[in-house]
Amino acid sequence: MVSSATLASMVIMIVFSIVLFIGLIWFYRKRTGIAMKPIIVGAVGFFVFTQILEKVLHVVVITNFPNYAEHPWAFGTYGALAAGVFEELGRFLLFVWLLKRYRDYKSGISFGIGWGGIEAILLSLIIAGQRMVLALLLNAGALEAALGAQFPADQLAVLKDELVSKGASFYLLGSLERFFAVFIQIALSLLVLIGVVKKRFSLLVLAIFIHAAIDFPAVFFQTGHIKQLWIIEVYVAIIGILSFFFIKKARTFLPDIPSKS
Repeated sequence: MVSSATLASMVIMIVFSIVLFIGLIWFYRKRTGIAMKPIIVGAVGFFVFTQILEKVLHVVVITNFPNYAEHPWAFGTYGALAAGVFEELGRFLLFVWLLKRYRDYKSGISFGIGWGGIEAILLSLIIAGQRMVLALLLNAGALEAALGAQFPADQLAVLKDELVSKGASFYLLGSLERFFAVFIQIALSLLVLIGVVKKRFSLLVLAIFIHAAIDFPAVFFQTGHIKQLWIIEVYVAIIGILSFFFIKKARTFLPDIPSKS
């Protein structure tokens, strides 16, 4: 059985991500008057570049290298760099092609909120939403009837164990991670935008490698080579705190009004 506390924490994770997204839009609109177009472009851009294009590449790679988990360093490097390239290059292309009139500091914040906010919601739905449905089926004794035809008995046993073993702290820590991750996404959006405004392609390359460095340890957790979730959460929290300082500093490198080009 999955405990009521665990089920409640799943709901909290989903609600928290939605409130975080809406709250950031409200806060920055009140404080700096951010525009909605960069938010929308950022949100759609995240979905296209990470949930469609990047996943197509992952399917091809995993299909051709089914034993990827046996090579964590190689797979970690690939996964981290793939995320960095797709996300940072995606930001770059969107600023260059669709946001020519939105290259000021406020627009960089807006874009980052859209990108990071929709990421928080989608990941919460994937991590907590799917598991909540499965947990409810398990508690009702209907999991085998619902999935028995699709999965062999040993895989169902692993799924049950995962649902029961991951307690409330797993989802509550996930909520905290999403909080810091949004600010990391805002900081990276500003870094790429500075590169666009200053015509410094090297900043795009820097953003790719920073993003890869952030994601690299997470791959080891996914493959089971890092067992303690708190290590990943502390790592993300430290980078998130550094991102707060960069977000404030980035104002000095970007114009205060949108570009007229």
